[in-house]
Amino acid sequence: MILIVVLDGLRPDLITPDAMPYLSRMAAGGAACTDSHAVFPTATRINSATLATGCLPGRHGIVGNELYARAVDPLASVSCADYRALQAVAAAEGEPLLSVPTLAERLRAAGRTMVAVGSGSPGTTYLLNPTGAGPVVNWAVAWPEATQDEVIRRYGPMLDEATDSLTRTDFVLRALTEYLVPAQRPDVAVVWITEPDHAQHHNGLGVPVAMEMLGEVDRRLEALVAHLEGEYPGALDCVVTSDHGFSSITNHVSLSAEVEALAAAVPAPLAPGDMVFAGSGLYLHGAAEENLPRILEAFGEHPWVGGLFVRDDLISLCPRALPQSAVGGGAHRRSPHILYTGSWSAEVNADGVAGFTENPSRLIASHGMASPFDVNNILVAWGPSFKEGLVSPIACGIVDLAPTVLHLLEVPAEGLDGRVLWELLRGGPDLAAMEMRHAALSGPLGTRRAQVVELSEVRGHEYLDSVSVV
Repeated sequence: MILIVVLDGLRPDLITPDAMPYLSRMAAGGAACTDSHAVFPTATRINSATLATGCLPGRHGIVGNELYARAVDPLASVSCADYRALQAVAAAEGEPLLSVPTLAERLRAAGRTMVAVGSGSPGTTYLLNPTGAGPVVNWAVAWPEATQDEVIRRYGPMLDEATDSLTRTDFVLRALTEYLVPAQRPDVAVVWITEPDHAQHHNGLGVPVAMEMLGEVDRRLEALVAHLEGEYPGALDCVVTSDHGFSSITNHVSLSAEVEALAAAVPAPLAPGDMVFAGSGLYLHGAAEENLPRILEAFGEHPWVGGLFVRDDLISLCPRALPQSAVGGGAHRRSPHILYTGSWSAEVNADGVAGFTENPSRLIASHGMASPFDVNNILVAWGPSFKEGLVSPIACGIVDLAPTVLHLLEVPAEGLDGRVLWELLRGGPDLAAMEMRHAALSGPLGTRRAQVVELSEVRGHEYLDSVSVV
């Protein structure tokens, strides 16, 4: 079996022998990647969909932690944390929620089985397998209905909002080990653990409560792997990743103030819904859409803004701008007119953890931006399919997990944006044979600044390293 564990928001520099002894030991003995990437925007639901599909946001369609669909609500975004909101968006569009096949669907078509559990939001867990191509268990809900009925029969009612993150994690891990694995004997199990994300959001990076949470996660990971090694002796491959990094926030940006300021750039009155922020995007309608170039230039003048990208099908209106495809987006029907990121710095916080961003989040620390501290995630693998004692500096990312899993299970994997991580596999090429190139794209940011997109490329696959202001 292949086990994929996502530790939400875990930065690579926080995996130390003191904080996470088990994962540190597994990283040293297995294959550890030092240049792994989340996709941008570096937010949970976006990367959940990328893990589930092996595709970038511009193709799978989850382009933000919030989505804007005028048919659902013309005045505001909907949260992807709510699976019912995701279902409403798909129903209003009359199209699948994810615009590409999922890992679970590909496996099912090949006669394989995938199960998924998650202690994060129901929306995050739902995105791992939204078409029901295998059972899915979240702490609040499970799919299909028969799976939820069995979970309730075994463990009592699904959990409520009053429960804490560790209680939720223990609930879904118990459902996996006691119910789903024995009943399904899956080829792939995806486990999404919501910590240390919550602890870091609300307390900050490097503070004692966040560091203690790393130990809680590490102990649960060790117990899970030990249990599954007993179920699959000598045949368990483990991949541990995170959906994004993390940064402290130096400037909590007010998006309502941004709307007011940008409206001043439009030489016509705006109607409600003409300018809506959703996730890391700005959606325009009516008079605002007619004045896209003006709004783009005005937006770039705001000091907190660290990068702006125009939807690809509108780039002819702003010919000097950078397209969203430069950072993994494109022209999906849900893509915003303008995708933004905040400025960042490598300054160190009071607890010795580097990385600050300017961010609309109201939390102490967050993610979502194109800072290298948000982009750089973890990727560690061990088991019979993976090399031992390997430290790989080759660029890779969460987008590569689906193609690698499909390769290991000998399932066709056409049409993916990610690549097979050959350099991590036993019998794969030496690191010296994995040529990596670096590139940079630049464009204006307002009238007085410029932005630079730093990219790494491996065998035709690009990874966003960062977006910076110069």
